Amino acid sequence: MEFLNGYFLLLLLIIPALFLIKDKKLPFSKEVAQKITLKGKIPKKLKFYILLASFALFVTALSRPVIDNGYITIKAPVQNLVIALDISHEMDKTDLYPNRYKFAISKIKVLLKHLNSQNAALILFDKNAYLISAPTKDYESLIYLLDHTDIKDMQRTQTSDINNMISSAKKLVKNPKIVIFTSNIYIPKKDNIFVYLCKKADIRANSVFQAEYSNNNIKTLAKLLNSSKHKDIKIKDKTELFYFPLGLGIILFFFVIFFPLRRIR
Repeated sequence: MEFLNGYFLLLLLIIPALFLIKDKKLPFSKEVAQKITLKGKIPKKLKFYILLASFALFVTALSRPVIDNGYITIKAPVQNLVIALDISHEMDKTDLYPNRYKFAISKIKVLLKHLNSQNAALILFDKNAYLISAPTKDYESLIYLLDHTDIKDMQRTQTSDINNMISSAKKLVKNPKIVIFTSNIYIPKKDNIFVYLCKKADIRANSVFQAEYSNNNIKTLAKLLNSSKHKDIKIKDKTELFYFPLGLGIILFFFVIFFPLRRIR
């Protein structure tokens, strides 16, 4: 067993000081205590020792005792994913139902449901880029943000600037994989850039996925993203024990509080 915050154990030095205070009959001495206590069932000396015990247990809990179970190995993706959604006025067009923007949101939701525990960030962009969420595995929170982000009152531009968005994404995440949902037919020829094109256009490239009402190509994109390299990370497996002394300390403390003392003459 080890203590993650072992320096808190120094607080136990207060206990000998409390005995000295008691013996020297300072403000917490026997005479003063007898004047303020009521008749009850628990002797005053017993209360003193129970309070010391609860204090020692609280200090032990603060020091966070743990049992070291050794190391476990987990696989983590080498790269983080950035999902970038175009919010320019081009996305308001209704050639996709109900419009390109809402159609893109529906496809992002499908993509998130098929990702395999990758860290994913969310960016909205037109000429500028807006970080909505830092990289996270909590896909439900990303879906919630997509559903509750109102772009109607935003000062949006007519078209989008993909290059500017990519530069912003790379400042957020080192060497990210970027999936762009856009109407902009400019396709950047860069590594780790994937485009889901929300308009009808005859563009053929391995990194471009044309909008369609079925989810076949978005599932293909998800498989492609999930096939990225992973690295093994070793982390310590520790069992926390602080709640045992904490719980016992609380029980002892309230036991003393709710049971008054009787004097020992």
